[in-house]
Amino acid sequence: MMRTPRRTWSRLALLALCGLVAVGVVAQRAVARPARADMLAALRALESWRFEEARGISERLEREAPGAPETLYLAAEVAFTDGKYARSLEQLAAISARDRAGPPERLRMLVASTEEVTRGFVERKSTGGHFVFLYPPGKDEVLIDLAEEALEAAHRAFEADFGWRSVEPVRVEILPRARDLARVSTLAEREIETTGTIALCKYNKLMIVTPRATLYGYPWLDTLAHEYAHFVVSRLTLDRAPVWLQEGLAKFEETRWRAAPGAVGLAPHETRLLADAVARRALIGFERMYPSIAKLPSAEAAATAFAEVHTFVAWLHSRVGYEGIRSVLARLRERGTAERAIAEVTGEPFATSVLRWEQRLREAPRPTEAESARRAHGPRVRLRRSDKDDDNVGLDALPEERARRHARLGGLLRARGRHDAAVVEYEHALAITGADDPWLGAKLARTYLDLGRLDRAIAVAEPLVARDPDDVGPRATLGAAYLRRGDRARATAHLEAVLRVSPFDPDVRCGLVEVYTQAGDTVRAQREQRACTALGR
Repeated sequence: MMRTPRRTWSRLALLALCGLVAVGVVAQRAVARPARADMLAALRALESWRFEEARGISERLEREAPGAPETLYLAAEVAFTDGKYARSLEQLAAISARDRAGPPERLRMLVASTEEVTRGFVERKSTGGHFVFLYPPGKDEVLIDLAEEALEAAHRAFEADFGWRSVEPVRVEILPRARDLARVSTLAEREIETTGTIALCKYNKLMIVTPRATLYGYPWLDTLAHEYAHFVVSRLTLDRAPVWLQEGLAKFEETRWRAAPGAVGLAPHETRLLADAVARRALIGFERMYPSIAKLPSAEAAATAFAEVHTFVAWLHSRVGYEGIRSVLARLRERGTAERAIAEVTGEPFATSVLRWEQRLREAPRPTEAESARRAHGPRVRLRRSDKDDDNVGLDALPEERARRHARLGGLLRARGRHDAAVVEYEHALAITGADDPWLGAKLARTYLDLGRLDRAIAVAEPLVARDPDDVGPRATLGAAYLRRGDRARATAHLEAVLRVSPFDPDVRCGLVEVYTQAGDTVRAQREQRACTALGR
């Protein structure tokens, strides 16, 4: 979901590493040392995502100057970006203690933690050949067929949109816990918690935390496509696109695997946040998004920033289309600035384009007072703290103690099969908190479904989904209710929406077996049957 700052080679770091060559020449040491120019070329190739070029230089230096600390360090860098963590550690271990301080030691720490996190992962290549997935054995296997379908579709769409396709398979690592994302990157756990960062594109790969590590899931398939868009833009521009443009393009493209450009738009909570920022004249300037949206002070600020850059790229696309966007990216590749590239493509100063975009935001329909009064932050990634999964998980989010008491009792009654009594308690709680509380509404709708009161379940759940399309609780309820009614089209739409957010519910996966079988979609029916079986049904 985020673009983090690339691990930039500063001039001092380059001089420190390449200075070893000069020292070796003066000291007339016996071991051959690589030329300073070769090291600079290789490290700059890594910085600009020209990994094949860096690999070629590294292989040549291993022949010409084997055993030199610079050669070993470069080989370790290349092995790391190739996903060969054990080899990277071997190369770093061969560097003498005297030469290991600084960049080699920082790299060793990153590679070691990455190797530890991914140790024992299963590897599987997509049938299209464009991606290779690495994931922990167990339930996360049910993600892979879905991830493959989404990413291969994104691959086709991005090739059409940007005119670029990956030659080598793109590495995709699925991590079991959110804290593992901090261990395999430069993000701090605090930043992950604060902004809800759950995925990264970095080090020549995509990294994503399994939705199983969250309480309610998150739009993980769109997130995978988002990170792949980062990958494509980084390769196209030699990683020269500024953070705000990178994020804007990735956000605009994240649903291209399943929809036309711009067809999905902002989520309701993003629309409310953006409208509020416009009204308060408190838009987050593009420059404040550097070095990463993940480093903004709150989840609300991050969501607002994403909404801003998404709408700017949507505006740019409406003006110049993909041909113009490709032209902007080509200019960035040639070391132009984003502001100058956009000005040249639009034919007007960049500041004018910004003013036109802001004017469009001011003219957009405003949320109603009732909508604005609801929780402005909208959905937020909530990390799972334990494997406990009872009916009252999430109860702490209710602000009133009386409502919590009624809801807690409702959960206990529902767990014991006393659904009529549970309905009474949930309705008492809703009367205290307000009829549109999403957590309570989802519980009440599901309880009506358990009672077979399909009309009431649908009536309670549909407004919740209208307000938040990614709320999987009412989505799953609607899918099951429409399936019982025999409305296959509506059931399919809701159940598939659940898969995009929380794919571990066996009722959803088994329900999709039924709808796909009825539709004659054998491939998807078999996919869902495998998941249904793996998840215990």
